[in-house]
Amino acid sequence: MAGAAPAQPAASASSAAFSSSSGFIVKLVGDVSGFPPGTVNALFVAFGAACLAGVGITGALLDRFPQAALTAAVATQAVGMLGLYAAGTDPVAAVVFLVLMGGALGPVFMTTQNEMLHCAPGRTDIALAANSGSYNAGIAAGAALGGLVLPLADVRGTFLAGGLLTVGACAVLLGGRLLPGKCRENTYSARAAR
Repeated sequence: MAGAAPAQPAASASSAAFSSSSGFIVKLVGDVSGFPPGTVNALFVAFGAACLAGVGITGALLDRFPQAALTAAVATQAVGMLGLYAAGTDPVAAVVFLVLMGGALGPVFMTTQNEMLHCAPGRTDIALAANSGSYNAGIAAGAALGGLVLPLADVRGTFLAGGLLTVGACAVLLGGRLLPGKCRENTYSARAAR
């Protein structure tokens, strides 16, 4: 899966970034953005609706623009997280950036899974397991990162750490485009054509 090399670390880094701060969303929107506790449910509905919309939009574009869809999903996550860090004190901005973060959540996993399937070495079950393993390792690492950052910085610091980690995932993806060994035409594509 040499061509998938950028997708796997990007999956790990972006899931780590998300989980470094996702447990603190309620604290951020309540303590930093100033939303009353009764509105938090509505914010999570908006987050979830954005996730569904992101999956729908990405699904429509994924086959035509697979690498761009992956990079766009990770970049959207970075903008959402860094926006929550930088402008989370403004309630309107907090909603906008929370929706962006939600809009990227499903597409990040979906696009990395697609990339891994295109680079499968003849067995898609290995690609699926590799992607899930990378994603789950990222979740565990991100939770640890968030736990380390929170006592050293305020809740916004977890979104900064996550946003910077997501920017790193974008750099890996963009750098991976410069590497030889792309695997867009491979056994998965050949099997799908049969």
